[in-house]
Amino acid sequence: LMEYDLEMSLLRTAVLTRGTPKGFAKFANESDLHGQLVETLLNNKKIMKEMLLHGGPTGNKYGNAMKQYTQIMAGLQKDRFHKMNKKLAMAAALEFAQPQTEFDTSVEIDVQKRFSHYEKAHRKGELDPAFTFFSTWEYRMAISSDAPHEQLQWGRDMLMNYAPHIATIYDEKWRYCYQVTSDVGYRAPNWTASPRTYQQVVSGGGREGPRSWYGRFICRAFGIPVWGFKQNGNYGMSRWTPKGWQLNFNLPGSSWESCSWDDRLGSDFFEEAQARAAVSEQEYYEKVTLLECLADACKEKNKKVEEAGFVNPNRVWRSLALMQRKIFAESVTEESFQRTGPSIVVSKIEKYIQEIDENAPPLPFEVEAKGGVIIPAASFTESNGKKNVRGHQSFGGGTQLHLINGEAYVTYELPANVTFQEDKEYMLTARVCTVHLNQQNLLVEIDNGEAYEIEIPYTVGEWQDTKPIKVEVGGLSVMKFYRKKADDCFGLAIKSFTLSPC
Repeated sequence: LMEYDLEMSLLRTAVLTRGTPKGFAKFANESDLHGQLVETLLNNKKIMKEMLLHGGPTGNKYGNAMKQYTQIMAGLQKDRFHKMNKKLAMAAALEFAQPQTEFDTSVEIDVQKRFSHYEKAHRKGELDPAFTFFSTWEYRMAISSDAPHEQLQWGRDMLMNYAPHIATIYDEKWRYCYQVTSDVGYRAPNWTASPRTYQQVVSGGGREGPRSWYGRFICRAFGIPVWGFKQNGNYGMSRWTPKGWQLNFNLPGSSWESCSWDDRLGSDFFEEAQARAAVSEQEYYEKVTLLECLADACKEKNKKVEEAGFVNPNRVWRSLALMQRKIFAESVTEESFQRTGPSIVVSKIEKYIQEIDENAPPLPFEVEAKGGVIIPAASFTESNGKKNVRGHQSFGGGTQLHLINGEAYVTYELPANVTFQEDKEYMLTARVCTVHLNQQNLLVEIDNGEAYEIEIPYTVGEWQDTKPIKVEVGGLSVMKFYRKKADDCFGLAIKSFTLSPC
C-alpha cells in the first residue's frame, strides 16, 4: 500500500464509509467553513490516519471532530508541551465529536474547555505522573468524564487534602479509586440537591451504580484512562495500571468475558488494549488499522455486537485484522504498559511520593507566644492500629491524622515543656477535612475525666476549623480523642488541635 501510494485512497474510503456520504454532506451544507473542513480532512493523509488509528470519532462524526481539532490546534503554543498537547487535542476532538452532556444535566460538555482543563492541570503538575506519556487512544479514556470541570478540579483538591495516602497506594489498581471502598458507603444513595453531583455521591453513598460512577470520576480527575463495564446485576470499572488493564468492583471470580459496555464486549476491549500496548503505533496502524480500513472498503460490517471480536469467513479483512490483533495481544508483557520517559513537567504527586519519609519523627507540640498550644494530629502516642488510624505526611507540607472509622482513637501525652496558665480558661479547636454531610462528633477526654464533644462540620473536602469549645485543662497531661461507632461514621482527616487561652 505504501509503495504504490494506495494508502491515501484507502484512508479516504474508510473515513467516507464510516462517516457516510450523507453525514458528510449534511455537515458540509451547514456552512462554507464546514465544507472547507471536510475538503481539508479528506485530503490530509496524516489527520485521517490519526483519527482511524485511535478509534475514530464518537458517532462517526468526522466533520465535527475535524472542526474541534482545528480549533484547538489554532490556539496551541509551540513549547515543550506541544507534542503531548497535540495528542491530547486529537483525543478531545475524537472523544467529544458526538456531543456529550455533564452529569445529571442537559449541559453540553465544551470540547475546547475540556482540553484546556487537562492541559492546564498537566502543566501545573496536578495529574498522575504517567499522564505525560499516554497515547492518544489512552487519552480519550482519561478525559472522557461526564463531570463538570469544576468538579474534576474539586476531586483532585479534595483527595489531596482529605486522603493523600490514597494517591500513593503501592497497588496501582487501587490508586485514587480506593476512596470508593473507604468513603462511598454501600447503601441507598442520599441525594440532597438537583442536579446531582459527585460531591453528593461520595457523601451520600450508593450501590453498584453510584460507586462505579465515583470510581471512574476520581480516576479520570487525575488523568487515568478508564473503561466502564456492566455485568449481570453489577456495574464496575476497569483502568490502566503500569502492569496492565485491571478490573475494579467486578463480581467475585469474574473476568473480562462477563463484562460489556455500550456496544462492546469486555474481552474485545481487553484484547485491543493488550495489542496496542505490545507494539508501536506505526506497527499497529500498518498491520491492524489498515486491514480494518480494507474491511470498510469491502463493506464488511458486524451485524450484531457479539460478532465484533470474532473471526468470520464471510468477513475476510475484518477477520485478518482480528487475528493480527490477537497475535500482538499474545506478545504483550507487563513492561508494555509502563508509561515513563523524560519528564516535561514536575508532577506534584510524584514529588509528594518521593518526599514521604516513613521514619520521620513526629512533629513537636508548638507553644505560641500568647500561650496557645498547637498539637500536630499525627503526633499521637497511642492508637488502636493502622486498621483504624493513619498518621502521614500532608500534601503541601506538615502531617495529618486520618480516623478511618468509628472505632478509631488516638491518645496524646503532653511533654513536660508544655504548660498552661492556671488562671486562664482554654478553648479547643480542631482543623479538619471531611467529605460526608452526616458526621459523628469527636469526643475528647482530658486526663481520663470528663468527655467534651467537638462538633465536626461538613467541609466538602477543604480544611476548616471546628467551632471552639471551652475545656478545663488543670494539670493536663493526657488527651484522648475518639468517635462513637455508627454505620455512617466514615473517614475524618485532622491536621491539628489548638488549645488557646480565653
